[in-house]
Order: sequence, then C-alpha cells, then structure tokens
Amino acid sequence: MGVTKQQLEKLKEPLQLKWRVRGLHPDNINPTHMIIVGYVNPRQVQDRLDDVLGPENWQDDYAECKNKQFCRIGIKINDEWIWKGDSGTETFLDPGKGETSDSFKRAAVHWGINRDTYELGEVTIACKMENGIPVPCTETGVILKGQSILAECKRISESKNADLVFDKNVFQIKPIIKKEASVKRGRKPNKPKVIMP
Repeated sequence: MGVTKQQLEKLKEPLQLKWRVRGLHPDNINPTHMIIVGYVNPRQVQDRLDDVLGPENWQDDYAECKNKQFCRIGIKINDEWIWKGDSGTETFLDPGKGETSDSFKRAAVHWGINRDTYELGEVTIACKMENGIPVPCTETGVILKGQSILAECKRISESKNADLVFDKNVFQIKPIIKKEASVKRGRKPNKPKVIMP
C-alpha cells in the first residue's frame, strides 16, 4: 500500500544535530566567535526512514553523474515508487565515503528530512574557553548545549537579512590593468596584462 501523507510529514520532524566547528575568530588561542554548522549522520537518516516508513517502504540507489556521486531515495506511495535525489561533495578525511554519505543526506533533504538545518547553513556564534576548549555561548556568556545551540543559531540567522540576494551585475567588477614596470633594451614592450579579481 505504501506510506501516508501523515508519515511523510513526520519525516520532517527535527533530528538531534551534531555540530562541526569550521573556524575560530579572531584566533585559535583566545577565540570570541566560532563558525559552526549543524549536521546529522546517515544512520540518523536511515533510522528516521525505518522508524517512520518501515524498511519495506523506502530504498536508496546510487550512480555517478558528471563525476559526482548521486543518490536517489525512493518512497513507496500508493504502490508506486517516487524518487528524489541529489549529488554529494567529497569530504576532507575520506573523499569517496564522504561524497556517498553527503549525497544520501542531501537526497533525504528533498523528502524534508533535516531540511531546516540545510537552510540554516554556517552560523557565526559567540564562544568562550571552557577547560581549554572553545564552547558556544550566548553574547552574555551563557554556555549553550543541545537544542539551545540550535535555538541560538536560528535566532542569529533570523536576525540577518537572509532574503537579500545580489545578482552578478549589481557589483560591476572592473578589470585591473597592470603595466610592465620597465622595458628591457632591444625588446618590444609587452602589452598590458589584464587581471580579473
């Protein structure tokens, strides 16, 4: 028979996030802010699909497309398999495995799983040192853990003007013309080099 609309909606319920620190500012010794990104691992996504839909009502499929790992997740709706997919990007530590994992998680986003985290993206959040390790905190210094990290990241993201997007033609980039400093004897002068920033 397949899954119901209620089950599909239940896929969208938030998952417990893990947090990766992408950078510390102004330095690594005494940072005041950190750039973090929330993520889930593939097993969390697999568990969500199994728990909500049942293992018999979903499947995944992998292929290479334009030198990228591509994953599709099929869900059985009204006795018909409906597929949604996406490609992944390589990771620093394990490029092949990371790309496969990323493509699976990104395909799951098309079904609503962990979509709010992808919309959140990277967030710069206050931090302070605690036992020699930088930890996220509020601007007043209250240490954040678990769901309070997510709540603060959402607050920060909403305070930015996230709806503001610039077209390429808004900021015109003019080429910088660099002339050769000197002309050596007996040689013709070189034409100026055009350097695009």
